[in-house]
Amino acid sequence: MYRHIVLIITLISLLLTPSGLNAREKKNKHVEVRPELPMPDLRLPSLKSQKPLPAIAEIGSLKANKTNTVYVATGNHVAQQRGGIDVSHYQGQINWGAVARTGKVLYAFCKATENTNLMDNTYLYNVREAKRAGIPVGCYHFFSPKTSGAAQLQYFMENVNVDDLDIVPMLDVEVRGKASLEEFQKQIRAWITGFENHYHFKPIIYASVNFYNKYLAGAFDDCIYMIAKYGDGVPNPQGLIPFAMWQYSASGRIDGIKGAVDQSCFIDHFDVEHILIKNQR
Repeated sequence: MYRHIVLIITLISLLLTPSGLNAREKKNKHVEVRPELPMPDLRLPSLKSQKPLPAIAEIGSLKANKTNTVYVATGNHVAQQRGGIDVSHYQGQINWGAVARTGKVLYAFCKATENTNLMDNTYLYNVREAKRAGIPVGCYHFFSPKTSGAAQLQYFMENVNVDDLDIVPMLDVEVRGKASLEEFQKQIRAWITGFENHYHFKPIIYASVNFYNKYLAGAFDDCIYMIAKYGDGVPNPQGLIPFAMWQYSASGRIDGIKGAVDQSCFIDHFDVEHILIKNQR
């Protein structure tokens, strides 16, 4: 009888011991509590639809500049349905053959350089493959107000072979900086003047309509412009500038490009021939 009682006590002890150890371990062990994070939203943000562009109207009066390039300067601009795109590393690796087959892209501007220390890592590929697909190609430099215009132009010239391009390079001016307006414009002028002295033609300038009106109006009206505005209606920048292209969307969709891409169209009578390098020299 006594042995039976001892055996029963031993069995009970063996059964209870693991749970007791587990309880003590749980009591003494630090448990890291991680907050539950939501899964990343892989969907693209909703994009505002773009209205179809009106067809080009007949332009009655034209005038020519000193290089015999014909353009019209008017405050009532008319958008064409023909245009192109501008791209950078944000678009990843582009299938330029598929882009060309859409028949919607008459030109492409590829980001080349920024400030004095950034070369877009898709630039050489984009230029080579766009040309191979038969799309006239140009490039752009993203201007920084923190560095001298002359230094930025030097960096551009060291990294870009303009002879590889079909279209006049573009100076992208979007950031104002803290310098005075006079100094800001002075550095832009240094870039433009140095460019013209070296290549013997003027660059295209890119700016939003509001940025142009606030900081550029009247200062560089001897250059052809691409003006950006994503709302309804063709922009009317102040003054009578050679307004050649309207960037009307930052959310365009083109076969061969994953995700959104900037789209632009010609304005008034402008066409590819007016922005080709060979027609500027």
